[in-house]
Amino acid sequence: MSAVFAAILVAIGLAAWTTARAAQDAVLDSQSGSISAVALDPSAPGFRAFAEPTPTGLVMHTAIRSSGRPELSGVTLLAGADADRGGTVVSIPADFTVEELSGLTLAELFENGGFSAVQAELEQQLSIGFGEVVVLDSRSWTQLMASDIPLTLSLREDLIELVSESESRTLLAAGTRPFDLAEIELIATHVNPDDTPRVVARRQQEIWRAWIGQTAAADQRPDIFSVDVGFVSLIDGLASGEASYRTVPETTEDFTELISQIIPFPTAAEPGGRPSVMLLDGTGGAFDRAAVLAVVVRAGGQVAILGNDVSDARPTTEIQVHDDRALETARVLADQLGTAEPVLVPLSESTVDVTIVIGADQLDGP
Repeated sequence: MSAVFAAILVAIGLAAWTTARAAQDAVLDSQSGSISAVALDPSAPGFRAFAEPTPTGLVMHTAIRSSGRPELSGVTLLAGADADRGGTVVSIPADFTVEELSGLTLAELFENGGFSAVQAELEQQLSIGFGEVVVLDSRSWTQLMASDIPLTLSLREDLIELVSESESRTLLAAGTRPFDLAEIELIATHVNPDDTPRVVARRQQEIWRAWIGQTAAADQRPDIFSVDVGFVSLIDGLASGEASYRTVPETTEDFTELISQIIPFPTAAEPGGRPSVMLLDGTGGAFDRAAVLAVVVRAGGQVAILGNDVSDARPTTEIQVHDDRALETARVLADQLGTAEPVLVPLSESTVDVTIVIGADQLDGP
């Protein structure tokens, strides 16, 4: 699906991409995102449904430092779940580095090429596109949550600044209590003399946790959530279900594994970047779909269609390749699922590149 560019805030700079969603006749809740179908009975043989992408967002937190220019203070990845209800918030420190790509930290990429350089690095590493990309300074961020201020959160350490080489002063004392708008602005991007970027990212995560939690507990949503903009809708979705909070793993390999768990229906960073997959259940609903979806993501594919096989329960899993450019991905899938080599079945008008029919050999998981 194509990305639609939309500006939603004016700060030091803001960019938002919203994923276009095709209107469908019926909606069936899925593990993440929603599935639209013409057939109304998902248990019927031959049922097919289009899978909408997992809602995702990338928030780049910025601050004005001594240079007078905006600097990246951290990145937050947001992933929706369960038909836009709940999801995962992943904090990424500014010094995170994808060694096998540029070898630069995200902060260095931002300094050299702005938000687009950071976005491109993460998209290339994770092989996914982000539905929303937003750049927020601390003031713009707090203005979004203004209706929820004061915000109660836990500040684990005092925020201090050096007055001289031997003297410092406390800007904000540690503790769990309500913080006003100016204090939240400070917590969002302040760096103590001995802080690591991970400490700064953790404080940003505490703000997300407090804001989403307070929004979820409120009797009604603040007015900001009445705005029909993808980024705001994503926050609303996170507050409408169970949200979990993670810090990015130390290695890019573990980061990629995390993505396969929290974004089961990714979009490619660019058209054709991920072979499209039709995943059909040949077990009568007895297999672990979430585990198989994660295998598809790790292998580099994206499930575009879900459905049921028309035949009786299959003893083994079968993989068909309709576009030979997806053959390597299909072989990785076969290896990870522990099934037979994929079969090349050319289909000039196929809507997908690969079809997987799950058999009884996957009942214990891939």
